[in-house]
Amino acid sequence: MSQYDQDVELSFNELVRACGDQSDWVLSLIQENVITISGEPHQAHYSGYHLAQVRRAYRIHRDFNASASATALILELLDELEELRRRA
Repeated sequence: MSQYDQDVELSFNELVRACGDQSDWVLSLIQENVITISGEPHQAHYSGYHLAQVRRAYRIHRDFNASASATALILELLDELEELRRRA
């Protein structure tokens, strides 16, 4: 468990407000498994880690005009690259 999992708890609406009022974008990230939750998105609780992931995803979307599925793939590849660099 990381520090992000314990530092803050947000509702769906709070997460959306913190990410530029893009509720459809947040829902699409959940569908693409960029962030994983238990239960319905509007009822779930979100951590600081979720917030960081959504903001990171939104920057990719904004900078490259990437769809949610492309953003999910980019994030996955970036995470793999970071892991490979750690191992080297």
